[in-house]
Amino acid sequence: MKSNKVPIRPIRSYLASLLLLISATACDESTGLVASNSTQTWEDLSQYFITPNICKDAEGPDCTKLRLGDSELTTLAPERGKLFACSGGNPNAPGSDQNKITWIDWTNGTWNLLAKPFLPAGSFSPGNGTSSVTESSSNRTISGNNLPVDGKIGDWPMTDYPSLTAIDRNPGIPTANNFSFTLQLDPSEAANASCVNLGPIGMTLNGVVLYDAVDARGNDAVAHEIVDLYGGHPAQSDYHYHFVPERLDEIAPLVDGHSGLIGYIRDGFGLYGYNGSGGQELTNDDLDECHGHSHDPIGYHYHATIEYPYTIGCYRGTPI
Repeated sequence: MKSNKVPIRPIRSYLASLLLLISATACDESTGLVASNSTQTWEDLSQYFITPNICKDAEGPDCTKLRLGDSELTTLAPERGKLFACSGGNPNAPGSDQNKITWIDWTNGTWNLLAKPFLPAGSFSPGNGTSSVTESSSNRTISGNNLPVDGKIGDWPMTDYPSLTAIDRNPGIPTANNFSFTLQLDPSEAANASCVNLGPIGMTLNGVVLYDAVDARGNDAVAHEIVDLYGGHPAQSDYHYHFVPERLDEIAPLVDGHSGLIGYIRDGFGLYGYNGSGGQELTNDDLDECHGHSHDPIGYHYHATIEYPYTIGCYRGTPI
């Protein structure tokens, strides 16, 4: 199918000099660049739709009616299915143009993953990703250069795709940036769950940092922001995920069908994929308010879900 990609590489540096981004510690990848006033239609965007395998079966949430998480951020106390954040978002922060979003049902508070556009693959190649995990007597350190080890990344910058950048004005270009998290080797559950600061919450074994579920406005980032078909996007130059790309859950499962380890959260507990024991896809109802649970032989751990808050809702342990 013909792409509407436009070769505007010569003006990229000029545009970059005009655009101002807020700090990457909260996920805001947009600027005030004025986009086209043309109305986007379903047909305009359909070439960018994808159908993840997780949406092809009867298990788990309905991908055409996923619960919109915009009203599910709380700063009061942990609650199942919500993000217990240390602070709220900034409603005046720049972000996607809600008037151009066609895949969110604002009336019913749901969104359709199958009708949302994703930045396609292309010729963009930022270099090789790196990842390492080392352990000492009391700590575990996970490090990476924030590029995917498997090389799966979209065709950034999105400004080369006018119909996408008209919705989400993210001019970022992923580059190698070293991140390292030193965690407790043997974490324990705290007496009280902790709130989550907006921004990085952990790192995948694929070498890419995980952010929490929201954008700088405090809205559902997975619903609002355009990411690439491999699940990530940049904040300035820092590539990251807000949810677990399903290919990361294709590693060999545990003996009982339970998903394998995806990465580690900042309190030291592991994040596992979409399936629990018996290979059954999990939902929020299967997990506690921090989006995890405990069972042998793993102990406490978090799980990915295809519904908000996607990875964690709070810290069950103590982040360091």
